[in-house]
Amino acid sequence: MNSSAWVLVTGGAKRIGAFLNQEFAQRGKNIVLHYNQSETAALALKVQLETFNIKVVLWQANLDDPATIEQRFSELLTQVPHIELLINNASVFEQASLLESSLEQIQSNLNIHLTSPWLLIQALVKQNKPCQIINISDANLSHRYTSKSAYFISKKAQETLTELAAIECAPNVRVNAIAPGFVLDPTHAANSEVTSNLATPIATQIAARIETKDINILQRKVPLADLYSAIDFLSKNNSITGQTLPIDGGSHLKCPPYMLKN
Repeated sequence: MNSSAWVLVTGGAKRIGAFLNQEFAQRGKNIVLHYNQSETAALALKVQLETFNIKVVLWQANLDDPATIEQRFSELLTQVPHIELLINNASVFEQASLLESSLEQIQSNLNIHLTSPWLLIQALVKQNKPCQIINISDANLSHRYTSKSAYFISKKAQETLTELAAIECAPNVRVNAIAPGFVLDPTHAANSEVTSNLATPIATQIAARIETKDINILQRKVPLADLYSAIDFLSKNNSITGQTLPIDGGSHLKCPPYMLKN
């Protein structure tokens, strides 16, 4: 990506999305700052990002309403002529087993993790300009974890979306994914309101109840900086497409004890 690149991270006002936007801004990338209901956080983050002398465009879109995505994206392109990198990061995470999941929960997970990312990939490719797509998966999809069934099933579908999109979008567009494990909050965050609770959904909910040795086989949390470095690697390596890269301390190899307890 060049210094005038525009980057779109869905769910970009809080948590991992906010951290990634900060990293991109520090490196001179212009930001499409997506949010749905987090307008206050988005406005605060916009002010912070603009201190890096980059452009920031706010983009409100409800990914739980896929029928609106095409129109919202068309409106976005009147302000941003070319998005070079799309990161499908937005996520929903609720407790419910397979038999307990409501239709609303099932549909919401599918909308946010599968349908809207699918539509955004279509829209991005229609630009007919060089671009890349990176989806944010979950390393723990390697294991059977039924208490978050709607989340895990929809995220598994997103894995297939990554592979099929890589095939169909080639040779001009590369599509990959990273799969975080238990993520460490950054200690260098400049804005605690914007960057607090920067962690994967599982980690956010149970961090206070587990020991470090239970996180993964390396027995240490994954720094957020490692997520950015993986994205940077994938964006620069022109020979990689259709891959999901675990950034997880090895938790995809062996189910972490904390998952078995929650």
